[in-house]
Amino acid sequence: DLEKAMKCNRKYLHNRFIVIEETESDTYNKHVDMEKTEKEAFSKLSGLVWSVTEEDIRTFLHDCKITEVCITNNERGKPSGNAFVCFESEADMEKAIAHNRENLRERYVIVEEIE
Repeated sequence: DLEKAMKCNRKYLHNRFIVIEETESDTYNKHVDMEKTEKEAFSKLSGLVWSVTEEDIRTFLHDCKITEVCITNNERGKPSGNAFVCFESEADMEKAIAHNRENLRERYVIVEEIE
């Protein structure tokens, strides 16, 4: 994964120039609240309609406590049909998994855990 990321160093993401640097874990840990990170859980949603909004996803996962939603775009800046969701706890992520293959608008959504 590091090699893949480093290939994107000094390239443009939309209209922004990005710099990717390798760092030591101690430096990373200083910038991340590890206690909070250990409690959070993540999932990937696939098969979303391209016009999906964060509100749509929050409504779809209505019984889950969501801290963040990231809807991804492809290399052309168009919606990819995928999103990543951060939950307050592992229990909330398990509730989200129960929504796997349920419909959000006219498409069914694949919900999978990210470890």
